[in-house]
Amino acid sequence: MTNAGDPRSQQDRGHYGAGWPQPAPPAQGPGSYAGAPYAGAPYGARPGPQPGPAYVGPPAPARAPRPPADPRRAFAPGASVPNTTGALIAVVSLVLVEFVSGLIGLLGASLVVHPFSSYGAGNSLVAGFVTGVFASPFPFYAGAFLALAFLTPIDRRSPLPTVLLRAVLAGAAGTVALALVGVFTGSFSAVRSGGARIVIDVITTPLQNGVPFTLMLLATSTAAWLWLGRPRGGRRAAGAPGTPGTVRPADAVPPATVQVPQPGVPAQYPAAPQYSAPSQYGAQQYPAAPQYGAPQQPPVGPPGSQQAPSNPWGPPAPR
Repeated sequence: MTNAGDPRSQQDRGHYGAGWPQPAPPAQGPGSYAGAPYAGAPYGARPGPQPGPAYVGPPAPARAPRPPADPRRAFAPGASVPNTTGALIAVVSLVLVEFVSGLIGLLGASLVVHPFSSYGAGNSLVAGFVTGVFASPFPFYAGAFLALAFLTPIDRRSPLPTVLLRAVLAGAAGTVALALVGVFTGSFSAVRSGGARIVIDVITTPLQNGVPFTLMLLATSTAAWLWLGRPRGGRRAAGAPGTPGTVRPADAVPPATVQVPQPGVPAQYPAAPQYSAPSQYGAQQYPAAPQYGAPQQPPVGPPGSQQAPSNPWGPPAPR
């Protein structure tokens, strides 16, 4: 037994009274914590709340997909590449028609008056051509293009009456754009020419230009609808998927090998195989099966024949 009063026995008791010494804790630096360590942390670490993962809120709800526009409705809001392409084809075709028409008039007038000579209020034929073809109807072009691209598109899935209705609505939008521009131009002109100038720029001039432009827009919209590809209906082209003659017929079904018995008809079964009698020379003899574990002897041929040596590299066999 150990002496309880001996101080050396108290130093040697170790951890939980064991008989081995406990290792000394590591030296603490100037910035270490002198308190007791906590579970999972080394000596000298400062206890406290540890940084955890950042809080992530609930995910945002997914937006419901937008339903496709009805191809038969007059208004189909939305922007897409086909809609912009159809609007460009219709409006650019209208501009080309106006350009060709104004160019023909310019060539006819140039036979009488020089194209660059001034007449009337100081305008030349070229200046009047540029103003009448590009500058004055530009609000109509812009309004019709925006309407066809975003509100009343030329959709290839739409029937032709719907496309024509949308073209009329786009022409009305272009006419309204001419009237809005006429409010500003008529207000400046009314200072010198009176209030009648406002009526001309807001009502009469927009209608004078908007009605023929809308009629031409009907033709150009139809051309754009045909260019984009109108919906195919009725008969299909030869060789199209789903038409007769495009599906390969199934292979011929082989005849049944099992005969189903019919009522009142006796069943016929194949005849049993006939075995022939043994030959007159005796039954055929087959070689015996080899016995495993016993040394195999070379086959013995008929007398007078030479046998192959068992060891071709050894001495010749004795006679």
